[in-house]
Amino acid sequence: MKNQKVIKLNSEQQNKQDIDTIAELQGGLQKIDQFPVYTPNLQWFEQFVIQEQQNKKKRFIRDMSIFSIISLIILSGIIISLYQMPVIFISVQIITIVFIVVYSSVQLVKKANHI
Repeated sequence: MKNQKVIKLNSEQQNKQDIDTIAELQGGLQKIDQFPVYTPNLQWFEQFVIQEQQNKKKRFIRDMSIFSIISLIILSGIIISLYQMPVIFISVQIITIVFIVVYSSVQLVKKANHI
């Protein structure tokens, strides 16, 4: 909390300030009440929800397609390297394990230092 200067007022000044503040608040609330409030109809919300659901479904299908294609490419590469070049397959597996261990260690150290 910042250090703030506190000016002590006598009770008469404080009462006057309180009354002025209450009057300003009431005036502000009355100004807010003067603005018209627009509420859209129920059909607009229903159409909005249907459109959002359709957009989510399209994104899900697109993401699943991309994921399937990429996973198929990766699996094909792994299978080909396993049967055609076992040395490369074993090297890739070792590199992957080392990468996971190093990455996890770095993340744990970052979390420990952050807390």
